[in-house]
Amino acid sequence: MANVGFLWLALSICSEITGTSMIKKTSGFSKLAPSILVIIAYAVCYFALTRAMSTIPVGVAYSLWCGFGIVGVTLCSMILYKQKPDLPAIFAMLLIISGGVIMNAFSTL
Repeated sequence: MANVGFLWLALSICSEITGTSMIKKTSGFSKLAPSILVIIAYAVCYFALTRAMSTIPVGVAYSLWCGFGIVGVTLCSMILYKQKPDLPAIFAMLLIISGGVIMNAFSTL
């Protein structure tokens, strides 16, 4: 049953990355299409996160959601907005990914 929770969590993370990455394109919510996409993405995100937390411990789900969201948004910003993370940012993201993997693999939370 926990595997279904991780599928919900993956959907939540992907939706959060989509919504957050598109916020800049809304121009303060003055452009209709990207604004609707942001709203729908966040609605899906939080619905899926609540479903994930029904089978995954809250601490694990939230830390993975935050960590992989940060990395995903950074990767999308590189593509969409030509933003380039510097060496400390890359190192920090590697630590975030490592923390997520360690928590998922070894935590008994």
